[in-house]
Amino acid sequence: MSKAVVCTGRAREFMGDRSVTHVTVADGVTEIGVSAFFGCKGLTNLGFLRGLAITTVGYWAFRETRIITLLGMEGVRKIGDEAFATCKDLRTIEGLGCEEMGSYCFIGCTLLQSMKGWPASMTVIPGACFYGCTGLARVDCDLSHVTSIGANAFYGCTSLLPPSLSARDADPAAVLAFLKRKAFLERAPERRAFLCSLKHAQSVYYNRTGDPCGASRRIIMEFAGLFPA
Repeated sequence: MSKAVVCTGRAREFMGDRSVTHVTVADGVTEIGVSAFFGCKGLTNLGFLRGLAITTVGYWAFRETRIITLLGMEGVRKIGDEAFATCKDLRTIEGLGCEEMGSYCFIGCTLLQSMKGWPASMTVIPGACFYGCTGLARVDCDLSHVTSIGANAFYGCTSLLPPSLSARDADPAAVLAFLKRKAFLERAPERRAFLCSLKHAQSVYYNRTGDPCGASRRIIMEFAGLFPA
């Protein structure tokens, strides 16, 4: 069963309604209310936000929905705490334009694969923002403007970070330094080719020596930016 609804911006407006599949926003609405679509399991696409006057997404607004790709939010300036928490089908985030983001925003989005287009206006990655995003593996965005990250922002991101940096209470400065190096290498094609050549050299070294922890391998990986200096 599917249902089309009109969002008027009220808090908890459609909370828990699993039949909601299509949304339009009433004229003049600038905010998606607190918990407005919390638990709307039929909601898989937020493309309805594109081009609208929505500037604020309240906390828990889309928590536990089934969205797959987060698009159309270039005009949103504020995103509340846990707005997209435990969206376990979410795979891609693109085009965020926000200036303020709450904590735990993407906690538990286990299928999320990459960070894309981190907002140029956001110099801080909030605390526990990607907590438990175990599938996150790529940093496909420019992080040169980011000055700090909150506590446990990438806790449990074992596909993205080495164990020491994906652990609870890992040093935020070290995590950010690692991510900036990784982003620098992964963003441009020539950098990716360079990284691949280093990984190939590492593989050849391992096949010849059988030493997975050898000094040469460590040097190669540090040069590639895959370990903290």
